[in-house]
Amino acid sequence: MSDSKIKMYERALAREKAARKEAERILEEKSLELYHKSEELRVSNSKLEDVVKERTSELEGVFENIVDAYVVMELSGNVIKMNDAAITLLGYTLEDNFNLWDIVHPDENDKVVEGFEVLTTKGAITDFQIKIIMSSGSIKLVHINASIVFNDEGKPIAAQGIVRDITQDKAAEQRLIDSENRLSALILNLESGILLEDEHRNIVITNNRFCDFFNIPSSPEQLIGVNCEHAAEDSKHLFKDPEEFVSRINTLTRKKEQALSDELKLVDGRILERDFIPIYEEGIYKGHLWTYRDVTLRRKFRESIEAERQKYSDIIANMNLGLIEVNLDDEVLMINNSFELLSGYTEEELLGKKAKEILLTPASQKQLTQENNDRLSGASNSYEVHAITKSGELKHWLISGAPNYNLNGKVIGSIGIHLDITELKSLEIQKENLLKKLEKSNDELQEYAHVVSHDLKSPLRSINALVNWIKDDNEDVFTKETKSHLEMIDTTLEKMEQLISDVLEYSSVGSENAPREKVNLQEVLADIETLLHCPEHITLNIHPDLPTVNGDKVKLQQLFQNLMSNAIRYCDKEEGFIEVGYTENKTHYTFTVKDNGIGIPKEYHDKIFKIFQSLNNHKDSTGIGLSIVKKIVDLYKGSIWLESNVGEGTTFFFTLQK
Repeated sequence: MSDSKIKMYERALAREKAARKEAERILEEKSLELYHKSEELRVSNSKLEDVVKERTSELEGVFENIVDAYVVMELSGNVIKMNDAAITLLGYTLEDNFNLWDIVHPDENDKVVEGFEVLTTKGAITDFQIKIIMSSGSIKLVHINASIVFNDEGKPIAAQGIVRDITQDKAAEQRLIDSENRLSALILNLESGILLEDEHRNIVITNNRFCDFFNIPSSPEQLIGVNCEHAAEDSKHLFKDPEEFVSRINTLTRKKEQALSDELKLVDGRILERDFIPIYEEGIYKGHLWTYRDVTLRRKFRESIEAERQKYSDIIANMNLGLIEVNLDDEVLMINNSFELLSGYTEEELLGKKAKEILLTPASQKQLTQENNDRLSGASNSYEVHAITKSGELKHWLISGAPNYNLNGKVIGSIGIHLDITELKSLEIQKENLLKKLEKSNDELQEYAHVVSHDLKSPLRSINALVNWIKDDNEDVFTKETKSHLEMIDTTLEKMEQLISDVLEYSSVGSENAPREKVNLQEVLADIETLLHCPEHITLNIHPDLPTVNGDKVKLQQLFQNLMSNAIRYCDKEEGFIEVGYTENKTHYTFTVKDNGIGIPKEYHDKIFKIFQSLNNHKDSTGIGLSIVKKIVDLYKGSIWLESNVGEGTTFFFTLQK
């Protein structure tokens, strides 16, 4: 505890002690004023106690067995006599030698001083209530009736009193008051208009809402006691049928029979709902209660809902999807027109029967049972079944089912939507067969490409060897022009071999046989940098923190290597550069390969990705590199594009899924 709080506590304690001493001083002064002439004031405590015991012994038989607590004390407050009820109430015994001032709550000191003055002056005090502190520390509210005890000479020597614990009674009384206040506040602010009349039709209570309903300018408090005998006449102009409004009130008050949910239509378009409840007490009529509710919105909502229900009922009845509603036993409760056309059965033929036993194959019946069990747990689902129509045709149906709930949220069955997918299923089977054929054809084509590649390269190598032999054998015979022609043949053979290799590579890119794995692109680019022959006049800048992606390391290397090779091949600047970078969003990485080479005219931006398309006749270009790049990007469901200015350079962009 902080020093400031300790000091505050000490000051409060000091004030309490001072107040108690002051109260004791006042009591002592009062006692001296009343008894200073009496020699009894100088009697010792022991003698006083003997006298009190002598006086109270006469009442021993009366007070020993009373239910309430009985206490006798000296005029200074020291307790000298208690019965068992007092011991139980206070928690103290006579051996504790306690003073009643010690158990008075500090807040009650001034009140006790005033009460003691009345007691000593008038000789008695009645209906005196104070808070006291029990030995356990709990606080109770007590009711005291006390009187002065006199000796044989008529001198006051002590006080005696009956002490009753009224803590719970007071709390109950307060709760009742609070409850009445809450009830009054609730009635005043209810959304329903309340009017309580006695048996003479005088207003007992009403509320703000009632006054609002009938445009009454007075407050609910001002209406208490007003007679309502002719009030209906004053308000009837508010209603579409004013005479019926008055007549109905008179009938109800005369018959004194309960009536609920009377509908009242007002001229301003509002709709009120009224209850009349007669009140009887032991068979005697004591009045009646009117309650009015504004149900305008509710009625409009009901009408709107009914219109919507009718609209959707028409839609359900005529939609192309077959709808069926079943109970928990899978018995048909309703089907629409489309389901009749779908199955060939009428609603009368299926009502009350288990649709699965009539319509589904045995395997699909088992499947439906499992799906229905899942649906009972609140799950919605979609699944395919084999159905047999009334004409015996086998159909494929797609069913989307959902649990059906009652107003209490309990599952009472299910609703299923049925779509005939027989034709789609047939097309799907054809598609699967076609895909298998295509897959087989692709495999055969790829194998053929390998064979052709090998078969084409063999004669090329032979021609290359023959040309070299001819050159070696006729080194001194051939003219300069002939040697140039032979070099052109070598170059053409090399280009043809490169073209065959690129075609083979292009044909193998479309298939992804290798499993995808985590590929660190930083390592891939480091490998490419080692493999590429990058001239000294070209600077290569690679992003220092490229991501790790899912894919085939070889294909990703092909992708970057082709773009970077092109950038090197078509650099026409004395100081060139190639930059590799990336950005990312939630779903994709976007990579860039930028250079300051010759650039690409805008009209070629789409053509360059097509096979055998090349902007010039560069000796190292076959027109397949960018086609391979495009094919790899497509394989990873990405996209590729470029930005370029002729003479300034090109930036290729491509995306890869995360």
